This record gives sequence, structure tokens and C-alpha cells, in this order.
Amino acid sequence: MRADGSVKLRNIYMIITFTAYIIMVLLENLAACFGDFPKVEKNSSVMFSVIHNTVLAKMFLLLYHKKSIRKLNSEMALLGADMEDDVTMNKQYKKVKYGLLLYVVSVYLSLLAYGVDSLSKCVTEGTPFYTVVTYYPSYNSTTDVASALRVFFYMTWLYMMLPMMAADCLPIVHLIIMAYKFITLCNHFKNISKDFTRNKTNMRKESAVLKLKFGCMQGILMHRKLILLIKEVNRVFGIIMSLQVCESSAVAVLLLLRLAISPRQNLTDAIMTYTFVSSLFILLALNLWNAGEITYQASLLSFEIYSCGWHLCNMFPQHQRDIKYLVLISSAQAQKSLILKAFAIQELSYATFVSVARLTYSIFAVFYK
Repeated sequence: MRADGSVKLRNIYMIITFTAYIIMVLLENLAACFGDFPKVEKNSSVMFSVIHNTVLAKMFLLLYHKKSIRKLNSEMALLGADMEDDVTMNKQYKKVKYGLLLYVVSVYLSLLAYGVDSLSKCVTEGTPFYTVVTYYPSYNSTTDVASALRVFFYMTWLYMMLPMMAADCLPIVHLIIMAYKFITLCNHFKNISKDFTRNKTNMRKESAVLKLKFGCMQGILMHRKLILLIKEVNRVFGIIMSLQVCESSAVAVLLLLRLAISPRQNLTDAIMTYTFVSSLFILLALNLWNAGEITYQASLLSFEIYSCGWHLCNMFPQHQRDIKYLVLISSAQAQKSLILKAFAIQELSYATFVSVARLTYSIFAVFYK
């Protein structure tokens, strides 16, 4: 009974929050298409409609893949769990923690700067309190209802950033974990090589060879499962990561253009714009760098497999031949480049981050001139 009650409450909560968010996004779209606003507010309405429509699409994609994500999480947690060591897991935890914390802090600094900047203009210049630009209330409306709605939309924006950032961060966490799965696998092949070198003098040589053979088979099986999991990660989160790349680049251009048309900015306005640009590029970097890290760590695996110590088993030709075939096949498989792609076209990698950053600035320069 308690479980059923909690499920009902959760469903009611989701319906209420999504309804509020959809209404706000709809009003933003109407403002961007039909609203009569000053230049800065009009540009803000276009920018926010692009961002929030994209984020809304990502949130619905996550809900659509909810069962697949649960299954994926379970398989990722179990895969290689007996091979993981505390040092590697601590590094993984710190990378997830500090990377996402940097993104969250940059986003909320930007949102708070938006509120402070709008409030200061409202007090000093008598302009309406505007953060999220919506079609209703109209720009010139100064009634108490209009003011209350503007404050409500701002508070809704602050709250809805939590599930929005969760939608952004979930693929990043999976990318980091998958990269560290490859690191764990590389460490496994290093460890079985060290164990074989140590064991062949301290125990029966045949037992040491059999232990090496078993370790190789464990690692090869994990590698095969890792490749399948990477395909599943790309299937579930591929569109979301692709949308994040497009969103970060497009909105960064709009923000830079806002800088161009408003060269004289006060401190809060400058903080607002620069923190927003920073949060977008941090999000872009977290996606592309961690996707590139998977490609890099996977490229190291072939050498570690080949260096596992199979060539030292010459005292048992039959076992050496079996291990050699396993090593050759798995090394050849590991040499195939493992690259995640946006929309199955653009590689998600370190180089892509540099390319997108350059392209963003080039587009900005063209529009500015």
C-alpha cells in the first residue's frame, strides 16, 4: 500500500511539474514568434525558447528510455565489479563529482545573475522584472498580477533547472563510468601479467599458466560486453548528446551576439552573460571530452592484451597456443576504433570540442560584422 501511494504521489508530482514547465515553454515560444519586446528581451526570448525546447525534448527522451536506462545501469554496475580497485573508483567518483559540480555552480551563478540584474533594473530604471521572457504578461503590463507571474516564472525556472540539469548530466555520468570500465580492464591485464610473473616461481608452473589463461578469458569476455554496452549507451543517449552539442553551440552564438549589440554592460549583466556562456561550454566539454576519453582508453587496450604474458608460457605449448589465439583475436578486436558520433556523423571527441568552439566563434564573427 505504501509503495502504491508513493508511486501515485510521484506520478502526480511529475504531471504538475511537467505541466508547469510545458506552459512556460509554450509562452516562451509565443514570445519568440509573436511577442513585441525591446531588442534585448526579444533576443532573450529566442535564446530561451531554443534552450528550453531542446531540454524538454531531452527530458522526454529520458522518460521514453527509462526502462532501458535502468537495465543499462544494472549491467554497468555488475560488469567488472570484481576487477575494480579503490584507487580507480575514487578517481572516477572525483571526476563525476567535481565535473558536475562545476557545471551546476556555473548554471546557478548565471540564473542568480539574471535575477539580480533584472531586479536592479526594475529598481533603478523602473523597467519590468524580466528573466524568462514570456508572451503573457505583455512587456508594458505593470499590474500586480503581471509582476507576480514574472516572479513565478523565474522561480519555476530556478526549480526546473534541477531536472533539466539531471537530463544533461545523466549521459555524462555514463560516459565517465564507461571510460573507467576500460581503465579497469587495462589494469586487469596488467595485473594478470604481474601475477603470472610472480606465480610461475612460487607455485606449479602449469597452475600459473592456467590462471593466466582464465584471466585472459575473463578480460576478453568483459571487453566483448563493454562493446555491447557502449552501443547501448550510444543508442539510449546518442540523440541527447547530439542535441547538447547543437544546443551549446547555437546558444553560445546568441549570447555572444548579445554581447556584441550591448557593448556597455554593468557588472551583473556581464557576469550573467559570461557565466551562461561558461556553463554551455562546460556542458559541451563534459560531453565531448568524456566521449573522447572512451575512445582513448579503448585504444590502449590492444597493447595491454598483447602484453599479458602469453609469450612466457612456452613450457606448455598447448596452453600457449590456446592463449595466443585468444590474445590475437581480442587484440585485433581492440584495435578497431571505438568512436561515439553525434547523429551518426560527427565524432564526439577532444578534437570536435576545439572544432565546435572555433565554429561558434566564426559564426559569431560573421554575424557581428
